Amino acid sequence: SMRCFSVQYHPEASPGPHDSRYLFTRFHRFLLGEEEL
Repeated sequence: SMRCFSVQYHPEASPGPHDSRYLFTRFHRFLLGEEEL
């Protein structure tokens, strides 16, 4: 099976400079093998 990471949402519903930061944090942990999806 292929490991993949995807997100779909509307950030303009609550705009801000760090809206997606948690996604990059989770993705980074996923790449390091610290977190499972």
